[in-house]
Amino acid sequence: MRVRSSINQGGYVNGTIAAQLSESNILGVVGPIAVGDAKLYVDGFVAGVMAQNPGAKVNVNYIESFSDVNLANEAAKAHVSNGADVLTGTAQMVVGATGVALEEDIPWFGTQSNQDALGASIVVASQVYHWEVVLNEMIAEIESGTLGGTTYTLTLENGGLVVEFNAGYGLDPGIQAAAEQTVADLASGAITTGVE
Repeated sequence: MRVRSSINQGGYVNGTIAAQLSESNILGVVGPIAVGDAKLYVDGFVAGVMAQNPGAKVNVNYIESFSDVNLANEAAKAHVSNGADVLTGTAQMVVGATGVALEEDIPWFGTQSNQDALGASIVVASQVYHWEVVLNEMIAEIESGTLGGTTYTLTLENGGLVVEFNAGYGLDPGIQAAAEQTVADLASGAITTGVE
């Protein structure tokens, strides 16, 4: 049994929102290593920004570590010094980057888990994994005698991925409504991220 995620979908939604919040039209991404879910999220975010604002610039910095908080902090500071007024990132090291977003009072977009606790005033939305969606399917298959050979995917459609908005941020209702429509359109297949 194999589990994968369509994390690019939530990245795309986050990107569309981020593009609307940026005044400088420069956004910064702190990535770990350009592989797997991390790269898929980053590519989805960039695609979402470009779909919303083709004139925006998304600077991506892969720090080559999933856990180096200091490097994430330095990368986020570099993004801000280069004009980024919105940040996102993925992996365990994001606490270093969210600290910069909090200090600079600029929007942050999270993924993997709800990141509101990292900065209630700056976290706009988080893409959250709901592993129970595929775990329930796995358990059902095991109980019915199927022991492998199945790939399970977390998506916006099956609820394995959910975009959670931070009520404490105060996102413009129109922007949130548009983002919720983007979630629905991705879930239904009406639109795609263009990233695989």
